[in-house]
Amino acid sequence: MDEQRWIFVVRSLDRPGALTSAASVFSNRGVSLEGILGSGIDSNTTQDARMLISFQATAAKKEVLRRALERLSAVVAVEAYPYAAANLRAIASTRLKNSALPWLQQTVQDDVQFEIISTQGDETTVLLNGHTIAVEHLLSQLKDEQALVDVVMTAIAL
Repeated sequence: MDEQRWIFVVRSLDRPGALTSAASVFSNRGVSLEGILGSGIDSNTTQDARMLISFQATAAKKEVLRRALERLSAVVAVEAYPYAAANLRAIASTRLKNSALPWLQQTVQDDVQFEIISTQGDETTVLLNGHTIAVEHLLSQLKDEQALVDVVMTAIAL
C-alpha cells in the first residue's frame, strides 16, 4: 500500500503532557510528523484543546495511529482527514521578497486568497489561505522563483 498524507484534528484536555503523549504515539510506531500544532480554544477551561497533526502513512497505519491516540487519557476525539480533503484549508504566513509581489498578484487563482500584512525593507509578510494542495503548490512555485524567504503553514478543518 502507498503512503498518503493525513491530518488528524485531535480534541483533547488542555493539560501538561498531552502534546508530548500524542507525539510519542507517532514516534513509537516509526512515523515522522510533518507538523504538529497545539492550541487551547478557551483559556478558562481544560476541556477544549486542539492538536492538529500532519503526517504520512498507509491507510492501515493511519487507523493504528488513530486508535492509539483515542486511548490516551487526555484525548477526547480524533478526526482523520486525507490531506487533500475538500473541507481542509491551509493557512500560511510567509515572508516574500518584495520583487515577488507582482508575480503573486498575477498568479494567484480563486482557490487561494492572500493578504499583505506588512512590509519591512525588501521583504513583505503575506498571509495565504485556501485549499491545502493549492496553497502548497503556490508555495512550491514561490520557492522555485527563489522568492520565498520563510513560511509557517498549518491547516484547519471546516
